[in-house]
Amino acid sequence: MKKLIALLTALLLALLLVTPALAEDAAAEVEAAAEEVEAAAEEVAEEAEAAVEEAGEAVEAAADEAEAAAEEVAEEAEAAVEEAAQEEAPAVSPVFKKLLEVPWYTWVVLAALVVAAILLALSTKNAKWDSRHISMGAMCIAIAFVLSCIRLFRMPQGGSITPAAMLPLILFMVACGPLKGFVVGCAFGLLQLITDPYVIHPIQLLVDYPLAYGAMILGCLATLLPVKKQWQLPIAVLLAGIGRYIMAVLSGAIFFSEYAGEQNAWVYSLVYNISYLGPDTLVCMLIACIPGMPRLVDMIRKKG
Repeated sequence: MKKLIALLTALLLALLLVTPALAEDAAAEVEAAAEEVEAAAEEVAEEAEAAVEEAGEAVEAAADEAEAAAEEVAEEAEAAVEEAAQEEAPAVSPVFKKLLEVPWYTWVVLAALVVAAILLALSTKNAKWDSRHISMGAMCIAIAFVLSCIRLFRMPQGGSITPAAMLPLILFMVACGPLKGFVVGCAFGLLQLITDPYVIHPIQLLVDYPLAYGAMILGCLATLLPVKKQWQLPIAVLLAGIGRYIMAVLSGAIFFSEYAGEQNAWVYSLVYNISYLGPDTLVCMLIACIPGMPRLVDMIRKKG
């Protein structure tokens, strides 16, 4: 019995001595297998990445080729269209092409300047400026300027309502005619330009200042209407306001269209400019209806 117990004890001791070595061998085998699997996985990932890069390069090369082909086709089509246009259309000189590129409003202003020059030429030839008319014109400009400095209401993008600042100019225009009236209106516009300028373009300068007030000579048409004399001056004020309004609408729609936002520039300009020119003209008309105002026209017209 004692021998059997000794034998079992020896076997147990041997097993305890051998088990750690076996466990270490098994762990080493497992670690080696894991390293092999990891290396295989890295190789597979590298091969997959290389394959993706090759595919991307191939797609990019194909896209470049397609883009180049499209550009070549577009250039050929454009060249064909140009050749066809040159064959069908007559040759146009470069000078004429540049003239066609000029904005339409430039031609309008140039035409207005030509008319103004003609009026000035006629004014110097047919309408003689005596000392009385010169002094009356200067006095009307001075009164209009003082009244224009009294702003009852001022619009955010320009324009204001005044206590009948246009009326002295209209009185002179009706009394002395369109030739002298145009000169006085332009002079007042240039005075406004010096004192309160807002210029973003040379054409806009002409439209908003000298031509705007020169266009008030439309009021002279009232003297040709078959109406009573007491109504001629209010009608002249209305026509003069229309002339100034036309110039203001042109300037607003062409040069200040960015203020319209998503609205139509012409509609915006029509509404904006009538919002202050309408009341301003109405104030002038009400004052022109005062009895005795037509006598001022006769007083200015009277020759010394």
